[in-house]
Amino acid sequence: MDALVSVIVPIYNVELYLARCIESIINQTYKNLEIILVNDGTKDSSLDIALDYSKKDERIKVYSKENGGLSDARNYGLDKVTGKYVIFIDSDDFVDESMVEGLLNAIENSEVAVCDMKYLYDDNTETFASGGKFVSGNVLDKPRLIAINNSACNKMYLKTMFDDVKFPVGKYYEDLAVIPKILYKAKNIVKVDKPYYIYYQRSGSIAHSANKKMFDIYDAIKDCIDYVKSHGNEKEIIDELYSLYIVHGLDLTTLRIKDFDDKSIRKEYLRENMELLNKYYPNWKKDCILKDYDFKKKIIFRLLDYKLEDLVLKIYDK
Repeated sequence: MDALVSVIVPIYNVELYLARCIESIINQTYKNLEIILVNDGTKDSSLDIALDYSKKDERIKVYSKENGGLSDARNYGLDKVTGKYVIFIDSDDFVDESMVEGLLNAIENSEVAVCDMKYLYDDNTETFASGGKFVSGNVLDKPRLIAINNSACNKMYLKTMFDDVKFPVGKYYEDLAVIPKILYKAKNIVKVDKPYYIYYQRSGSIAHSANKKMFDIYDAIKDCIDYVKSHGNEKEIIDELYSLYIVHGLDLTTLRIKDFDDKSIRKEYLRENMELLNKYYPNWKKDCILKDYDFKKKIIFRLLDYKLEDLVLKIYDK
């Protein structure tokens, strides 16, 4: 297949990492690329780095816009691409040189191709992250596929999949608000069991910082549920999306809160999180996915439900 593949890279204050990212793209074994670098109002030398590379490689196009955030930059890039397929790469990450070729070979007769990921840390250690355990299929036949890894970056998409779907500007969890919709639309999704995408976990991450924007996760999931309800309204698929309130809202958000640098506000955040869970998913205690959690997690969930946040924090702080 010799189709043009567009690669969108939003850029904002990544001067330490951008060259590594761009090098990993221009050195792909598959050469028919359109590389869209979107300068999202960067304040460091990232734009100069991008422009230098554009002078060396005619496949690179650099666009500049006022700062609007990751979603806005991705949407801007989507408006500029001319390729049949599109890939998103965050500018502090990088990819295996075979990523485009591997996903392109797989995506024929499909709309989405998914690969695995690796998380790279400052001490050069790595951990594996699965993109999902499946070979191929679609969400209508296999509803659980709508809940696979929701990263936008470990996938190749048919560009037309984004004709009626945009990333939400000004919101956290933009991937979670979009990728389930794309997976829902796809007539076929195919998996490549290779960790092509390397996600760099920067020190100084916002992960340990308190921010009420973390609760955007609930609106992100609701947006996907509303999308399915307005298109096919398939109960099994909607049930899978409701389970994401458990996975992302109850479990992962609780874990993030317990790691806050500011210990004094953890109780407040835990209680607000449970209030939102009950608001968005009143029947969460009946969800079958709860049986998949171990005994300790089940105890923690029960304590949170009873507003015993101090006991939960004692368990986590042991």
